[in-house]
Amino acid sequence: MTGLRCGFWSLIPCALVLASCGGDDHQLTPLELQIYLEPTPISAALTVDRVAQGYDSSCMLTPAGDAWCWGSNEHSQLGAPTAKSCQGGFVACTWQPVQAQPPMRFTQLSPSRLHSCGIDIAGKAWCWGFGVGGQLGDASGTDSATPVVIAGSHRFVHVDAGSDGLVSCALDDVGTAWCWGPGNSGGLGDGTTNGSKVPVRVLASQPFTSIGAGSSHGCGLDATGQAWCWGRNLYGVLGRGVSGASLTPAAVTGGHPFASLAVGGTVNCGLTPAGAAWCWGFGPSLGDGVLNHSDVPVAVAGGHVFTSVSVGYQHACGLASDGTAWCWGPAILTGSGSEVESKVPVAVAGGHRFGMLQAGGTATCAITLAGQPLCWGQNANGAVGQDNLGP
Repeated sequence: MTGLRCGFWSLIPCALVLASCGGDDHQLTPLELQIYLEPTPISAALTVDRVAQGYDSSCMLTPAGDAWCWGSNEHSQLGAPTAKSCQGGFVACTWQPVQAQPPMRFTQLSPSRLHSCGIDIAGKAWCWGFGVGGQLGDASGTDSATPVVIAGSHRFVHVDAGSDGLVSCALDDVGTAWCWGPGNSGGLGDGTTNGSKVPVRVLASQPFTSIGAGSSHGCGLDATGQAWCWGRNLYGVLGRGVSGASLTPAAVTGGHPFASLAVGGTVNCGLTPAGAAWCWGFGPSLGDGVLNHSDVPVAVAGGHVFTSVSVGYQHACGLASDGTAWCWGPAILTGSGSEVESKVPVAVAGGHRFGMLQAGGTATCAITLAGQPLCWGQNANGAVGQDNLGP
């Protein structure tokens, strides 16, 4: 057992190696037994080609568009019943993927903290889970254990349920952005601080090519590569160089034309056409190695050339053209095998080559070029897909 490390951020579930880790000097808690610092195959046979991460849940889509999710199911955000309970019996959860019911064909999926949304093959957006604040967008203001279609006759190409369920946004087929939910601090981008139980149009002066929702804020990218953000400005996450919320889209400063945009809970990142990543918001997730926070975009350190960037709640990851992955932020989410937070990109351990990766709140999941799904992070509610949640 030489070299195995037992402790709070241990990759190996310490219940298996406790005898080799110094006896019982340290009483391990249930959370300490469920940290995975390196990519780990999920404990289920599943053929998938797309991944989507929520705050404390993970989802993947099969090539046919079937949605399978696992992790926290406190408000039926997985779309199917689960029998297991976590956190002392207070939270419904599962490590075993469950298929959203009734079975539907999705082109894209987006889980959040307490609800999830997806787009079907006809371009309709559906949401399920917690809906008291209007998160489901169907005008009801109630929870739903099964998908409900959001109000309106929109045809959507992308949906983002947000990081914590305060703002959900979607982009229609003509580039108009629509948001719904509690809308704290102007997060719906409609010029008010009101919430809405149905989609309301973001008051943008130009169409968007992509959109994302974070924590009480949203961002969009226009055809020129200019990023725009609106809502609450926690840690400078709007990227406009000044404090205070913005009730409508405000231009992200710096003059960087972005090819893609990743929106997270407390940090956003943009990727230039040349593959350089720039981030703004919460410090450890900026990737610059220096700042605690920034209200303007700062360059991610290391000179990496990325083909995509993904942002979770407080960490970010980049995927290089050779399939290698690099992450930065809290230790348990970088996948590097280290127990130390990293403010600069560190290589994800294991020598894997990934075709897709997405960062979440408590876990990150990726699919290798060979089609194998792997996850790492905190498995306390099953988000890493490991069968160690107890009886």
